[in-house]
Amino acid sequence: MNRLYFFGLILLLIGCNNNPYINLERSEIVSGLRYDSLFLGLKFGMSSKDFYSYCWDLNKKKIVTNGPSNRSVRYQIPTESVGQNIEMLFYPVFNNDTVYEVNATFSYTAWAPWNKETSAEYLMDEIIELLSKWYVTEFYEIKGPKNKGKLYATINGNRRIALTKVTEREVRARFTDILTEKNLKNE
Repeated sequence: MNRLYFFGLILLLIGCNNNPYINLERSEIVSGLRYDSLFLGLKFGMSSKDFYSYCWDLNKKKIVTNGPSNRSVRYQIPTESVGQNIEMLFYPVFNNDTVYEVNATFSYTAWAPWNKETSAEYLMDEIIELLSKWYVTEFYEIKGPKNKGKLYATINGNRRIALTKVTEREVRARFTDILTEKNLKNE
């Protein structure tokens, strides 16, 4: 369902000629530049074997741990914010045994429903600032097509990063190799 939401959003954006994000996407695709690096040394194009082996090495170095029910990788991002650290849970999507997308969920480790400073709104601002620094990029605010919720997105070459609030606690990031995504849609 979330994939349909993002796909629908992208289609909606394609129809808007004056949208700065769409103009950026077009110019980045035409540039032919590839940005395969993601975070922690992970990259688009890694085989599943390389991904699991690399994460196992990060785990042995105590950089990451297993996520809930061993269904994701957990990375604790230290911050100076009220919400203490940020927990990042991530897992890739494979196409022909290679990573072309990574889905991540961020939340404050000190989240509490009564503490507004640990809400997803505050977290979104912090994640935008963090990822803007990691990737030296600017995120654009985009209205969602169905629920009028906000989506933030950026693109560098083939790498798109889309952020959205999932719950009062969580922000989701989707890192996508848009060239592979476009090829999959054309199959």
